[in-house]
Amino acid sequence: MISRSSAGVTLAPSPIDPEWIEDGDPQARSAILAASADRGAWTVLWECTSGRFTWRYDIDETVHFLAGSVVVSAPGMPARRYGAGDTIHFSRGAVATWEVEGFIRKVAFCRRAPPRPIARAMRLARSVHRRLRALAGGGKRCALAEA
Repeated sequence: MISRSSAGVTLAPSPIDPEWIEDGDPQARSAILAASADRGAWTVLWECTSGRFTWRYDIDETVHFLAGSVVVSAPGMPARRYGAGDTIHFSRGAVATWEVEGFIRKVAFCRRAPPRPIARAMRLARSVHRRLRALAGGGKRCALAEA
C-alpha cells in the first residue's frame, strides 16, 4: 500500500521532557507523516526553537535536516554542527545533547525494534530460509523470498 503526506502538514506541540532541558525554552512541534501497518516504523516532521537539551533515544532514529542548524554532542564524540542536507543516525540507547541555534527542522525516520526474543526468532527464520533457498536451487530466488 502507498500513502502520501505533505510537508505543509499542520504541526502540533510536541513538548520536550522538562527534565531533559538544560538551557533556554525550546519549543518543539511535530506531525507523523506516515507509519507502517504494524506501527513499528514511522516518519515524523519535527521542528524546534533554540535551546539545549539531552535526548535519550528509546528507538532507532535516522534524521535528515531540512532547515536551521544544531550542534550535537554525545559521550565519546566531539560536538558537531549539522544543518540542511545533513543526515545522522541515532541507535536505540543513544544519548545526545542538542544545542539548537535559533531553529531546526528535520524529517525523522523512526523504528521500534522488536523485543529481543522476537528479533532472535526472526534471525533464525531468515537463516533457515537462506538454507532452504540454497537447497532448492542455489542462487536462484524462490517465491518465498519474494514475499
